[in-house]
Amino acid sequence: MKLLCLLGLPALSAAVAVNNTNHIFNAIHSSMRQWGSSINHNGMSFFLASVPKGTALYHGSSRPDTLVDIGWMAFDPEHALVFARPPHPPRHPPHDGRVQQKIVMSKHGDSMEDHAGWLHTYLTTKKLRLVYVDGMSAGKSNIGTLDSQDRILFNDSIPYGGVSQETERAKAVCRISAEEWDNRIDGVIRMAAGFEIILCAPEENLVAERVTKSRLHKPKHHEDHKPNHGKPGELLRVVTSRYNGIGGDRVRINYDHFVSVYDSDLNIFPANSTHITRPRLTHLSKSSIQKIRQRLTNLVMDYDIHGMVNWQAVADMTVQQYGRRLQDLVSSPRFRAIESLKAEIAQMWESFTDLGYSSPDVEIQRCTNRFIPHAASKTSLALEVTFTINEQICSTLATILYDDHNYAVAVGRLQELMDYLSWTVWKECHDCRDDEFCAIPIWPQGSLEDYEDPRCQRYDSAYAGENDYWGPILH
Repeated sequence: MKLLCLLGLPALSAAVAVNNTNHIFNAIHSSMRQWGSSINHNGMSFFLASVPKGTALYHGSSRPDTLVDIGWMAFDPEHALVFARPPHPPRHPPHDGRVQQKIVMSKHGDSMEDHAGWLHTYLTTKKLRLVYVDGMSAGKSNIGTLDSQDRILFNDSIPYGGVSQETERAKAVCRISAEEWDNRIDGVIRMAAGFEIILCAPEENLVAERVTKSRLHKPKHHEDHKPNHGKPGELLRVVTSRYNGIGGDRVRINYDHFVSVYDSDLNIFPANSTHITRPRLTHLSKSSIQKIRQRLTNLVMDYDIHGMVNWQAVADMTVQQYGRRLQDLVSSPRFRAIESLKAEIAQMWESFTDLGYSSPDVEIQRCTNRFIPHAASKTSLALEVTFTINEQICSTLATILYDDHNYAVAVGRLQELMDYLSWTVWKECHDCRDDEFCAIPIWPQGSLEDYEDPRCQRYDSAYAGENDYWGPILH
């Protein structure tokens, strides 16, 4: 169907060639959100981001000394407290059930349980300029969570490894900013069980508000008296409260200009990938990766951290408008005949029609442009992607309404659309109790079952089964 430009809206065609349009749309929709970034954990995109002046950031440490050179900063104190550990931490991290932490006695006779470490609270002294690496980019796993930063951001300069290479990654962030990017970036944002900032020059970018002694986290016991060595329940409450965003306008993203490997001709879905389709970069040549690396450098050097349009908010309107509706159309017993299906779509379509002049092409264009801002830059990748996704939804609905006469064909068309869109809202649980959350794998915990069929679990006993999703922690 020929698309028309109405009311001065951007004149785009469905023929605009953007690779992996669905994945780019989902990257925009899931950015800085714990839920979608946990599901689409192998991030393939880099965004410019800012944190406002005066924002509180937190750091957990074995020492009370204020930070210099580089700092790992959390957005929530519950996250930072996980790292407020004794000066000589146990061999295995707290989530590893093989070893229980020993209570260490200090020279004063009190136990390290009483003051295991220190919680630092800082305020930003200026607006921070950051690169946001999307997905579960702080997860040290073998299944691709580190691909984009190790291969693109760090340009294959970090020796293979996970936890053991984190200090080198942090140093590389600040070295790249100073030597390649003219200090235009203050650090990077990553996510695992919560969002963090690797911040350069904290002595310049932060002012200490307070440093307080903290208590050692003791694993709680399940009803069968077995200790839960997973994330503390209070941390899980905070982490899952960020399912739909970091909140408080604490991070702002430039969606008008960003870099995504999806928007390239690289084969990032290798034939030997598992049944859960994950993009990977490990099989690609360094020369092919260099092109993406140059685009990232251009992004940092050529663009401001602020964009004109909040394209995530635009994506939200599309998902909110059609997410539950599409699912209802394919699953509800109310629509088990072509007549009832068409009648429901006709109600959805009513605001795009004109009884005085009937034209499916015009109606599709009205539907497609419903959420597209008039002020949008016509060169924006986000515009092209958002337009194309809306056009595909609207064209599918119009085809069923005007052309389809077979129920099975119509429902198959809707299911094919949903499979293509692959929106993360379709994995959400419903009706969790107040002491429960919808559990999906959040590194380093979670099972394949949690990924394929998320279910409500209690905060204090979540992930009690086999944590087989991420594989061994990459050391």
